[in-house]
Amino acid sequence: MKNLILVITVLLCSGSKYAQVSKWNVIKVNTLLPLSNSYDLQYERVMNNYSSIQFGLGMGKISTNSLNDFQELFSDYFGDVLHNPTSTNHRTQTFSANFGYRHYTRDHIAPQGFYIGPTIQYLNYKERFYAMEQALNTMASSNLTYIERVIERKLKLTNFEIQLGYQFLFKNGIVLNPNVGPSFVIGKTDKNFQKEDENLTGFGLNFGIEIGLAF
Repeated sequence: MKNLILVITVLLCSGSKYAQVSKWNVIKVNTLLPLSNSYDLQYERVMNNYSSIQFGLGMGKISTNSLNDFQELFSDYFGDVLHNPTSTNHRTQTFSANFGYRHYTRDHIAPQGFYIGPTIQYLNYKERFYAMEQALNTMASSNLTYIERVIERKLKLTNFEIQLGYQFLFKNGIVLNPNVGPSFVIGKTDKNFQKEDENLTGFGLNFGIEIGLAF
């Protein structure tokens, strides 16, 4: 009987402890990503008073047809320029997925307050150069011949991050979450370009400002 009373007491105390959490779910987006034509959606699930898990998906696409920008970028990557190119296009596409854990300090109850935790992100990146280049043997001819030039590559990046941030939770359920953290990226590609900064592995710094809704 005493053991039963003890078990019930422990359960009641445990329940009252976690009952302090008023919002168990948060959906939000990173407001800085649209600046690079990328978008993401994050979901945070509170586990108890001081911890939560978060996962999200993101995607983006950038396409430019500017001849000057194309020639400059092509020269940076390959150390050369195309001869009288037309129909130029440079396109990048990204897809990302991330998963992280957050530990909130005891000054507040999750999902509000200062937190720290590890995050891992996977990024799939596709890049494509397309142009019609004038053939060299027709440079002085009236019968111009153009050759299709297509160069593609894929990059895969794995980003390990320690994230620090403060999540504001307002009475109407709106959340504001600025965050920053050091990261270490491991990357590989199926085709190396000649660009000088092609070292895909190294340390970095991630930051963001997320806004969303808690419920």
